[in-house]
Amino acid sequence: MDPLVVATFAVVALLEIIVPLALGYWIVKRFGVRWRVFVLGALFFIVVQIVHVPLVLVTQTPLYLAVLPFGTTAAVAVLAIYLGLLAGLFEEVGRYLVYRYLFRRQEIPLTRENGLLFGTGWGGVESMIVALLVLTSMLSYIAITGEGSMLFIPDDPAVQAQVDLLRNLTPLDILPGLAERMMTITLHIAWSLLVLAAVVFGKKALLALAVLWHAAVDAAAVYLAQTQGILVTEGVIFLFAVFGLAYIFWEWRRMGARAVS
Repeated sequence: MDPLVVATFAVVALLEIIVPLALGYWIVKRFGVRWRVFVLGALFFIVVQIVHVPLVLVTQTPLYLAVLPFGTTAAVAVLAIYLGLLAGLFEEVGRYLVYRYLFRRQEIPLTRENGLLFGTGWGGVESMIVALLVLTSMLSYIAITGEGSMLFIPDDPAVQAQVDLLRNLTPLDILPGLAERMMTITLHIAWSLLVLAAVVFGKKALLALAVLWHAAVDAAAVYLAQTQGILVTEGVIFLFAVFGLAYIFWEWRRMGARAVS
């Protein structure tokens, strides 16, 4: 067992929890908005996933097997597009419905500040859930690689492959996950502002754009992870995140000008 790997697991998990909370705290203090908007973002991410995740689990394998005769690459591409579209539809339509109905019912202003905090809560709770998975992986690593480990490992090639991956982990294998969470939070904030703009400006085309943008990111991530590896995947997500950050600043100025006028 490498203590540095364990420490990296712990630091990554801690930051995946602390960073979104710290960002939420800064937004609340800086703009005087209320924590309940962050909580609503976190809550409705979970609500959406309660429906979204079981649908993915039930349908992805039959779809993959159905298109597998056309080749593995084609099957991965079709599955990636399908999963991307599902994520885009569920999450962006979910955001839209919360803004359109719940915010107005609870008299929460449809402002850029609330959109910023809502997106932070939405992406933040996803980061926290991933942090729990990271901690689970850390415990598995300790159990398998610890001195004197008596853990029973089934004589199954798939299980053995997973065990070998854990045993050969280095800190550099863990750190990209933290970078991905920070990039994903940025994208969730961008999508939250884009869907907010769809409601504020009454343009459903912006909702469709948010769905397609989200779908493109997720589809690219799924496809590239299976065909090109983690570094290429993270590089492409980074480009999407840079574009998302640029959009956040642009939309921030546009909504600010609208509020003044």
